[in-house]
Amino acid sequence: MSKPPPSHERFDQRDATLGFLALAASATDVIAFVKLDNVFTSAMTGNTALLGLALGQGHIAAAFNSLVALGGYIGGVALGALIHARDKQRELILTLLAEILLLGAWYFLWLVNGFPQGHGQVLLYAMILPLSLAMGVQSVVARRINVEGIPTVVFTSTLTSIVMTLMHATVRGRGATSLFNAKRQSLAFLTYAAGASFTALLLWRWPGLAVGIPLLGLVLALVLCLGPSRFIPKRQTGVL
Repeated sequence: MSKPPPSHERFDQRDATLGFLALAASATDVIAFVKLDNVFTSAMTGNTALLGLALGQGHIAAAFNSLVALGGYIGGVALGALIHARDKQRELILTLLAEILLLGAWYFLWLVNGFPQGHGQVLLYAMILPLSLAMGVQSVVARRINVEGIPTVVFTSTLTSIVMTLMHATVRGRGATSLFNAKRQSLAFLTYAAGASFTALLLWRWPGLAVGIPLLGLVLALVLCLGPSRFIPKRQTGVL
């Protein structure tokens, strides 16, 4: 009989939590790009490119949309870092609650006003801001959960990590741990991609269901953190 993999090489509660966070991030990006005038609320690399494109073409209104998203994301990171100043379970839960409140505020705005139509710039900014704030907070949550190569809010670095891990395992013969890391990262990456596709489909057919996906993802992540197998994230090195 083959031996079971070591505990550090098994999927656990962190993977499920990060999966729900990735689902929320993919949904907010799709909703914002399709319905909030072509901005991203979690993928700040793409958002910065859109900002440069708008400025280069002289589209000041579009540039300001991206600036609002960038400012909201930065503010969300700052808020998350303030709440989660120490690596404790209680602070992780408080950070998740802060993100849920922000997504709840956005959902309430949608219930009252729907998506912005025409030139409703004030409403547009009011809907971009809480989504980007929430994604900034989520970036701190993901770093505190601390699974290598899975930030949940942007997946370019994750894709790089997957390919590098596979190459290292092949060339250097690192074995199971490296391959397990690639599986872990691939699962999160595929969750983000599937969430984006599913949200786009719902926006097309049943928009009322699509707008609830980010909030649902966060609530499910919070339930996991409150469950009987609660985990305390490992301490991170660096700024956060």
